[in-house]
Amino acid sequence: MHKPESKVATTGMNVDVPILIAGAGPAGLVLALALIQNGVKVRIIDKEPFYRPGQRGMSIQPRTLEIFNYLGVVDDILAKAIDPPRQRRVYKLPGGVEPLKTINIVEYDEPTPSTPIPNGVHLGQENSEAILRAHLAKYDCSVELGTALRDFEQHTDHVVAHIVKKDGEIEKTETVTCHFLVGTDGGRGVTRKKLGLTFQGETRARHNLVSEIEIFGLDRDYWHLWGNMSTLFCMILPTENPNSFYVVLSGQIDHERLASGREEILKTIRAATDRQDLQFGQLQWMADARANIRMANKFQEGRGFIAGDAAHVHSPTGGQGLNSSVQDSFNLAWKLALVEKGWASPDLLNTYTEERLPVIAAMLEQSTTLLNALETSTPDDTDDAAWKRDRQLKQLGVNYRWSSIVVDGRAPEKPKEPANVYGGETGGDLRAGDRAPDAPGLVSMSGDKQESLSLFRIFRPVYHTVLLFTSDSSAMQPVLEELRRYPAGSLKTVMAYPRDTAQASPEASADITVVDKEGHAFSAYGVSPDRPTIVAIRPDGVVGAIVFGVDGLKAYLEAVFSAI
Repeated sequence: MHKPESKVATTGMNVDVPILIAGAGPAGLVLALALIQNGVKVRIIDKEPFYRPGQRGMSIQPRTLEIFNYLGVVDDILAKAIDPPRQRRVYKLPGGVEPLKTINIVEYDEPTPSTPIPNGVHLGQENSEAILRAHLAKYDCSVELGTALRDFEQHTDHVVAHIVKKDGEIEKTETVTCHFLVGTDGGRGVTRKKLGLTFQGETRARHNLVSEIEIFGLDRDYWHLWGNMSTLFCMILPTENPNSFYVVLSGQIDHERLASGREEILKTIRAATDRQDLQFGQLQWMADARANIRMANKFQEGRGFIAGDAAHVHSPTGGQGLNSSVQDSFNLAWKLALVEKGWASPDLLNTYTEERLPVIAAMLEQSTTLLNALETSTPDDTDDAAWKRDRQLKQLGVNYRWSSIVVDGRAPEKPKEPANVYGGETGGDLRAGDRAPDAPGLVSMSGDKQESLSLFRIFRPVYHTVLLFTSDSSAMQPVLEELRRYPAGSLKTVMAYPRDTAQASPEASADITVVDKEGHAFSAYGVSPDRPTIVAIRPDGVVGAIVFGVDGLKAYLEAVFSAI
């Protein structure tokens, strides 16, 4: 259905690699994986000489699990992860054994057709990063450890980066020419600084000691809490590693003394919990942590970008950090891919900051509100604001309804400013800019077998999915004709007939023809069989357009595929 040729971005400058990624945490790895699946070569470097252990970023929210599904890694993540405890148990002191109260902390939702993964999981960043690296290796791409970005210069059509490789005490410098540079190198990374971006916010004075320790004799079904921040506070929760628990010590602690090693940590745990019955094994790792709450003024300057902690840092309360970082990269990846392939103007890249900056500002507000409540809470509080984890934190409501590139034919007016960017329980019809819901029970009419599909099995980060909802295929012929203008592989078309369709034959011009036998697709997308509707799903799983004819679809596609 598509013309086979496609334009490739060319410049007068020969490049060593199209995209250089500095930083190999979750943001960098997801960006690399999404780009390489799009056929865009990358080079990913990290200044650390070894992969860092630890439970940082252990809360993986449902929206992120959906992204991992698009990337083909979710099965490996779920196989290694654990379900987080849904209750927190606060203990009476002294004694430390008798519960003062046991309260739900995590909202558990039953799976639905539109949201098959409604609950998050816990998996330490050490393990989630290893899974992402293993999938990158399938494309012959690996992280270059001990390799730091030192400096770079931007030019009209390329970036010249200077990197330093350390081999023991020997440093080797290298110059790398690339089309784009993305810094996923953390809050202290050089990319943001060299781009001249600000990083406004605050650093809290309170020190916290976080660690992972083997503990025997403690139930793994709860978040266990003793004390409060004004005196001595201890929180212990299970990890995916057998017998290991994540431990947070805070309040009136001597962090320098605690940093001396295992015995000081165990003394403080016993003092905070008043528990002498617990048995301790190996200390896996420990780290001093302070709450930094900062974000950059924008996420791009020229051909340089930042994502993840390089763009925003905050407290871990609410479990939003890794998830927001992954969404940064997934938003940026498809746009970089279209520009690199010559299918989109570089102006498309401006929508990265336009879309992500308001979401990150809202996320910082949410996580900081939880942090403030935690720092002032006491065990006797009847107000559980410090521990309430409402559904917004699952990030399923994060949206870009105000974005300049989304087109919504059934919205009375596009919002002029970002509003309610985390969504929440607002109800109402699906809008362009929202998360694209799933729909199972689609019976494929393509091929010899009537295969059962779901939309989440179709959506991928390497193409737009164009859903054509209709009871009459002839109504979609002008649309299919228009779609032939676009390069092979850039779009996947799905002709969807309503559930009561008696005779449905494959539409030769569509990639997939299905009958919505259970009605979930028409319902989730708010579509009536009486009005043919076109829904374009972006490669990042966001609804790009909801329109009713060729003109509306052209308005969206011409803005995105602006170099075609």
